[in-house]
This record gives sequence, structure tokens and C-alpha cells, in this order.
Amino acid sequence: MKVLVIGATGGTGRHVVRRLLEAGDWVRAFARNPADLNVTHARLEVVQGDARDKTAVDRAVQGVDAVIVAFGPRSTKRGDIQEALARNLAGAMRARGVKRLINLSAFGVGDSARTSGWMISLVRHTIYRHVYADKDRGEAILLSAALDYVNVRPAQLLDGPARGRVKASLDRRGVDGKVTRDDLAGFMVEQLRSDQWLGTSPFVGSNR
Repeated sequence: MKVLVIGATGGTGRHVVRRLLEAGDWVRAFARNPADLNVTHARLEVVQGDARDKTAVDRAVQGVDAVIVAFGPRSTKRGDIQEALARNLAGAMRARGVKRLINLSAFGVGDSARTSGWMISLVRHTIYRHVYADKDRGEAILLSAALDYVNVRPAQLLDGPARGRVKASLDRRGVDGKVTRDDLAGFMVEQLRSDQWLGTSPFVGSNR
């Protein structure tokens, strides 16, 4: 499978790229600063581009079978980077006939805000209010774009090696509130070939 990874140089994106290559897939990594990826492989193409650049996003989508978005903002200031990426990506995928999308969102975004608890609600309405507002807008665009999506809303992300105890749920029952980035990346890559969570926004953590 030919897969475009947006956000390939981020904490989760790096694991996604590695797991795709290990699975035998061909990867196009889209990054604002390609040198930050520091990976070479016969099945890896690294392209430079900005999420706000409609032409660059469209060119990156051309010729792939699926898209994984592991992109996240690096600032808590007011902005629209998630919304801009969503608009450009949705348009490019429709134009190029690419349907499968695995999107990294966040718990507390969209309809999960109602059941996220007081801690997420606190950060959502204080220090991360602009981040959540932008993610709300971006997620809404992607989920209404008639794509074959899995919209992943992870638990608290941890660094370190995979633990292999990933669990997903729509209601959070039996799911621990922490998961390693490597395990999360593994789950996202698995969704390229599975319809179990298609058209849903699963909460992803680990077995309790």
C-alpha cells in the first residue's frame, strides 16, 4: 500500500513511518522540515510542504492509496493550522479519489467533549482552548468529507517502547487513560486494512 503520512516528524508520526516500513508499505512523508525525519529507506519518499499550502498537499496526495495524519500544533496560541490542513486535505483526497483516512485527533475534541471529565474540560477551556477550538473545526471538516475515516482520539501519550496492550472503545469502558506513542502508531497503521472502527472516533488507550 502507498501511504501518505502528514506530521511524519512528530512524536507519533515517526513511529507511524517506521511501522509502515516494517509492514512492507511504501511511504510518502510530508514534512515542513524534511531533514528532521533523519530516516532513509528504499520505500520512503520525503517531501517538503506546508499544511497551509493547498498545492503542496494536493501534490502529496497524488498517487497514494491512503493517508495517515499524525499532525499536531506546536503552539497554544490562537491559530487555524488544523482547520487549514483539513480543508486542503479533504479537497485533495476528493479530487484524487483517495478515500481511506486515519486521523489523529484528541480526546475532548468534538462530541467527546461531553464525556471527557473535569480535567480535560479544564485544559480545554484554559491553556489549550485555542488548540481544542482549532481541532474541533478541523475534525468536523474531515468527518463530513465523505471519506472512509477512522478518527483516533488517544489517551495520554507516553514516550518509551511499545507495551502491546492497546485497547479501543467508543465509550472508554475498560480502557486505561495512557498509551505509548509507539502502540498508538501501531493501532493507526492497523486501521489501514481493518474496517472495525471505520466511520467512528474510537478512544484509544491500553488494557486496564
